[in-house]
Amino acid sequence: MTIQKTDPAWARGAISRRRALQLGAGSALALSFGALSGGKSMAASEVTLFTWETYHEPDWVQAYQQASGVKVNVVNTGSVDEMYAQTRSGSVKADVLYFDTGSFPRYIDAGLIAPFDAAQVPNRKNVSKTMGWEEKCTVGGKLWGIPYNWGTQPLMYDKRATDGEPLTWAALWDKKYKGKVNMFDDAYITIPMIALYVGAADPFNMSDKEFEEVRKALKALRPQVRTIARGFDDATNIYASGEAVIGYCQNIAIVNDLQAKGLPFAYSFPDEGTPTWIDCSVVTEQGNRPEVYSFIDANLTPEWQVRMTEFSLNNGVLSAEVAEGAGLSGEVIKKTNIADQAQDGFWDKMVVFQPPEDIDRRLEVWNDFKAGTL
Repeated sequence: MTIQKTDPAWARGAISRRRALQLGAGSALALSFGALSGGKSMAASEVTLFTWETYHEPDWVQAYQQASGVKVNVVNTGSVDEMYAQTRSGSVKADVLYFDTGSFPRYIDAGLIAPFDAAQVPNRKNVSKTMGWEEKCTVGGKLWGIPYNWGTQPLMYDKRATDGEPLTWAALWDKKYKGKVNMFDDAYITIPMIALYVGAADPFNMSDKEFEEVRKALKALRPQVRTIARGFDDATNIYASGEAVIGYCQNIAIVNDLQAKGLPFAYSFPDEGTPTWIDCSVVTEQGNRPEVYSFIDANLTPEWQVRMTEFSLNNGVLSAEVAEGAGLSGEVIKKTNIADQAQDGFWDKMVVFQPPEDIDRRLEVWNDFKAGTL
């Protein structure tokens, strides 16, 4: 088995800059930035973001600065852990952080973020109601953020190699796919899928017995996996070359890219549940200022959200109706989960990431899997 390093940005929905530029050509200039400033003149100020590739591209930020008079500094992170470590050490002093709902508790416990004042974000009305975001963003009775983007990590497969649509994670352990299964290198994201497969009652809070079941499942999975992908492009190449025919999907953009190449790939949401992340805009104490909330509000306009989706095929936070009304094409919507979220029972099948009981223990298990020492 070849083990390669993953770029965690891909695991969180980011795609390659090359791909993003292809997708975004011609769309960015169509926006009206009057909506971003709200027609008001803001005092000169600065807002610093700690964010992800494809979330805040330079031309978008420049346009906002020109419209609002507020300087925006962008710092991109490479992983969930990097963002937390640099925020905690003070090496990055941001006003707004972008991380998933499962990471709220450790930031709260470390005193790194401030309760979120949703009243300062009128465009919260544009966040899809099907998401139930208020509950997911509330910890200890307080609201800590507002969604900016979300994504699923389903089971993907080559239709030529499977007998119909596989609807269970057990397909990855099917001996007929020996050496043809693909995974990606991220314990935080991968272990919950394994936990769902073994039937853990809570994939983010496992008992010792359930940890042992996960270890056994990973040991059995290892002969099935010849290569671990190190990112979006890498995974696409692995599937396109035929080295893998089924796997844990890092991002559905991989399936879209393979389909664009004329290859019959698809994805499914297994019966055990599909790991799903919701990235939020979260303010620090220093970011608890009106100009910071104005920027967050601008990020939730339909125009801003549609541009991000056209650029990256991220889901954003709009419903299909609002996205279409803002000009997002049906063709693009089909390549995302934007329309899926309105289907009856969709969110019941999604397992939104929660803080794991012991990330170090999960890393140890995953590293043992890669080293073949389970």
